Amino acid sequence: MSESISSWLAGRLPGEWFDGTPEVTVDRDEIVVVGRIPRPEGADGDAATDAQEGRISRFREQTREQRMAIAREAEQRFDRKVAWGAECGTTRELFTTLSGRRLPRRACRAPGARAGGAAS
Repeated sequence: MSESISSWLAGRLPGEWFDGTPEVTVDRDEIVVVGRIPRPEGADGDAATDAQEGRISRFREQTREQRMAIAREAEQRFDRKVAWGAECGTTRELFTTLSGRRLPRRACRAPGARAGGAAS
């Protein structure tokens, strides 16, 4: 199944998005697609990291609508959620993933429980 998903994505993703073939990880619930994007030129050290983070942010914003449409298609076809990420230079960022979603602490309390104590 993972080969089928990777092949479908290879055909479906715009060719100009990534340098090379994106990394596709598939588990029972989720497909995670991470692609390498071009590194900004001319920055070193902390400035390079800032530039890479900026490049990833730009990629995320510019491709949002297309990524969402592709994710909807893949979710219907493969019955799994799709998460995205990008790698630029030494910086890697995963956008929202199932494994990264957490409930706020207050939402995890048992019904009727008060902060710092047991239910009354």
